Amino acid sequence: MRHSRFLELPSSSPSTDFLAYSKLANPPANFFFCDSAAPDSGASQIRMSSEQYLSTSSSNDQENRASDGVSADLAQMETDSGQEQDAGSSSQASGADASEVTRGAWMGSSVSEYEIDWLYRSRRIPEGVTCRLPGDEIEPVLEPGERVVFLAHFERGLGLPVSPFFRSFLDFYKLQPHHLPGNAVFYLSCYATFMEAYIGIRPTLETFARFFALRINSVQGLEIPKPKPPVQCGSCIIGSRQGSPFFKFSGIESCRLWQTTFFYVKNNGDADLIDLPPFDPAPPAKTNWSYNPKESHNETNRIIRFMKQKMKDTNICSDDIIRTFISRRVLPLKRRQHKMSEMYGPGDPTKITGIPLSKKDVVLKARQICQHAMPEDWEWGLRPLSSTNPPTQEAKDRFPGILSDQRGRCRKRGLDKFDPDPVIFWKDLKMGRTQSRRLRNVPSANVKRQVHEHVAPLQAEAGHEFVEKLMARQEEQGLVPPTPA
Repeated sequence: MRHSRFLELPSSSPSTDFLAYSKLANPPANFFFCDSAAPDSGASQIRMSSEQYLSTSSSNDQENRASDGVSADLAQMETDSGQEQDAGSSSQASGADASEVTRGAWMGSSVSEYEIDWLYRSRRIPEGVTCRLPGDEIEPVLEPGERVVFLAHFERGLGLPVSPFFRSFLDFYKLQPHHLPGNAVFYLSCYATFMEAYIGIRPTLETFARFFALRINSVQGLEIPKPKPPVQCGSCIIGSRQGSPFFKFSGIESCRLWQTTFFYVKNNGDADLIDLPPFDPAPPAKTNWSYNPKESHNETNRIIRFMKQKMKDTNICSDDIIRTFISRRVLPLKRRQHKMSEMYGPGDPTKITGIPLSKKDVVLKARQICQHAMPEDWEWGLRPLSSTNPPTQEAKDRFPGILSDQRGRCRKRGLDKFDPDPVIFWKDLKMGRTQSRRLRNVPSANVKRQVHEHVAPLQAEAGHEFVEKLMARQEEQGLVPPTPA
């Protein structure tokens, strides 16, 4: 049984560095934060509750053995939209039972406070949104007004509030965030980046449906009768449509346990700073999955001709698109004031931060979310559009959306003193976990959301002896660096 403790703190409380959590790689705690206890109150609330810390080692062993089972090759397999094929699985086994298959099933959440704080630091979640960590529940158990989101999606280009394209994508295909594996969000980010940074227009569902097809990911097992049910999480796979001229991308082959990165978000006020549909645990109904405008959509036809000409005249490649949104420090699937083709210098408010990344850091960040062969001294095959590299007059004539959707005046943002989203060096970069668990001494970009710095020390919850044993065990497993003598 959980025992929660409530604290009221002034909203202007100065940030402090609590050292008890600073060496723990996976600080397991549950909290609920809201801007104020009442409209006129100057207090903030944090709810803390203890966890079963000793389960850490068993859960780590499980994470090392398991994966989501959706390989990058499968996600990239070319398919006709009219075919309804089930995605294969490496979990097929003689005698498998549907109730025992864990691939794609809800398995609880492993998200930590520091990962939530990283989302605030890096401006992936705005200050007007509350985050709540799940407790012991295996499947999401929401409170009124909450939505379910995934850390794995934020790592691959999603931000709150979500972009109009991402919301229209969910609505058109009647999908939920938990239907999309991490790699699917990466492919959506790449498509949106190409449309904005190389064409100069907003992404559309018509062009997406011309390039990509959706496939169902079903539970697999020799003794599971057909039709096999979709998996609970990651049931919608995005793959290249047969004959698609679009660039090919390769996500992380094993984005391990991405479904265990769920948590809850809720708007603090009347403004919708999330823009996600209400949670529905039902599997997708394949609504509009067969949609393909083919040659009937004129703008898509022009885009394809334009793209093929660029492929012929320049060295543009898929790597250019990946390093565009990474080096620009931008979230392709977040609602932004203007398109990537209109981005400007370090003060651009649509960026995570104005601090630039080195070429090597761009390569490392790309390696954490996809498979690629970028050299550390890479060069652009085709430089993306920007305020200093605007679309040509020919492009403006072809695509009226370039001029009809131009940004107005933007208020520049001040420069950060620290990079809120630096490269984190992991032993296994294929994990795809880019969250900054080691950013405990870096000031938050959103200073009002430094809620974790107000949490009572772990010793107050669990005792010094327990903390020492837990830290020693994590040092043995290589999760944290050894404590200096």
